[in-house]
Amino acid sequence: MKAGKRIVFCLLVLLLRPAVHRADEIPWRLGPEPQNYRLDNGLSVVWQRDNAAANTVVLLLVRGGDRDDPPGRGGLAYLTGRLALEIPDQTKLQQLMDFGSTFSLAVGGDYSLITIRSLSRCLEPTLAIITTILTRPLFTDVRMDGVKEMMRHLQKMETDDPSEFMRKILGRTFFGASAYRSALFGDEASLAQIGKKDIQGFFSSHYVAGNMAAVVISDLGEGIVKPLIAASLGSLPAGPLALPRPVPVRKPESPRLAVERQSAQTHISISVLLPELTADNFVMASLLETWLGKGIGSRLWSLRSRSDLTYGLNAELTPYKEAMLLSVYLRTGSERSGEAQAELEKLLRAVYENGIGAAELAANKTYARADFWRENESREHRAATLAFLEGSGLSYRLAGDFAKRLERINLDDFNRAIRSWLAPERWFSLRIGPPAG
Repeated sequence: MKAGKRIVFCLLVLLLRPAVHRADEIPWRLGPEPQNYRLDNGLSVVWQRDNAAANTVVLLLVRGGDRDDPPGRGGLAYLTGRLALEIPDQTKLQQLMDFGSTFSLAVGGDYSLITIRSLSRCLEPTLAIITTILTRPLFTDVRMDGVKEMMRHLQKMETDDPSEFMRKILGRTFFGASAYRSALFGDEASLAQIGKKDIQGFFSSHYVAGNMAAVVISDLGEGIVKPLIAASLGSLPAGPLALPRPVPVRKPESPRLAVERQSAQTHISISVLLPELTADNFVMASLLETWLGKGIGSRLWSLRSRSDLTYGLNAELTPYKEAMLLSVYLRTGSERSGEAQAELEKLLRAVYENGIGAAELAANKTYARADFWRENESREHRAATLAFLEGSGLSYRLAGDFAKRLERINLDDFNRAIRSWLAPERWFSLRIGPPAG
């Protein structure tokens, strides 16, 4: 190589090589660092400016999910949230359509999320409509019956989807009959029990500023967005933080469960209950989830590349406040379900016995970090992550500290977690499909 070309080559290598930071020097990487402040009514606001586009995402976090459904009232949190967002008249619906604004509801285990999407120039009237609906909801019998009928349809859809049905069974197995996805949309008995007083009581105790938080990501400057948020979300009624209903974490009665369904495919999963949700445990579990089932280099990928043994596979971490749940699952043809289950168990046992090496851990950290940043590139996903961290009691700041905490995980700590968390005696195996053979 000639001297001139060698110099150019070396300069390109230096420019393309990623910067090396010590763990305590890694900066906030999810856009500009957010601000956190509180409105006069007690509502906590996390605001981040993002100039990439002239639109705004506002997430309203309500600290109350299906874990807060009273016994025998499964589906109350979802039913209340849906009724609280029912548009009272066609005029307001038409206005939102003219603005190009949308909103949606998602009810989880520990909290509920209301996502509002708007062009920034239409943010003020959009929030005015949404907050008017939220502060003066119409809990009428006709609306209540209509939402209940929709929930019956959602119950059927949940049962028909193997992955959703798996989550429902896992919630019931580890947390009881009325928490953490076991009865998100209720059942026929619980919906019959829920009345207007139940809905009004849940709404008045949970949909108050002290029990809520807002995440705002917008291109609007501080001088515009802060007064706008104060004028709209400041109208939400003040009220204290609601104490969550205790959730018993229990050991499955049997390590294996088979649910018979007539289908061409069989859904097979192995799940373990992880420790309580803390910042360090969450990052460690996220790294384990990535290593087991995220991407081509994951441990589960070998099952897919072997003679069409599986149609799909995944590792899924569900971080509830009381405990995290990790599941690895696959779908396979019913005629090969026995072979697929044996291979999945063999793979997990090898992971438990052999752990991970230094080079593989380093590569996995790189993938997990890149995957976290990529997943949170869009405003809506990023806002949902910040809201999840706030709603789980971890603080939105963990999003900016994720890379730093990831680098702190050493080989011994990770292998110790594998031996503790993935011990075969802790496995719960679930099979959904035709009988074996």
